[in-house]
Amino acid sequence: MKKIPRAKLKTVTGAVASICNGCPTQNHYGPGPEYDGTCENYFALPDYCRTRNCIGVSRLCFGDV
Repeated sequence: MKKIPRAKLKTVTGAVASICNGCPTQNHYGPGPEYDGTCENYFALPDYCRTRNCIGVSRLCFGDV
């Protein structure tokens, strides 16, 4: 492996964006009109969107917290 200077390391972008491909990352889910989608919409999303933390969701969607 070749060493990379710190200056170049700052510009390296990882796979973070690609693991969320196909997920509606711009939406936030929760109860109420201030959210883009409902809790039911959140739980209807594919597992890979929910388990990779690609989606913003209110803790209120998970019952009495």
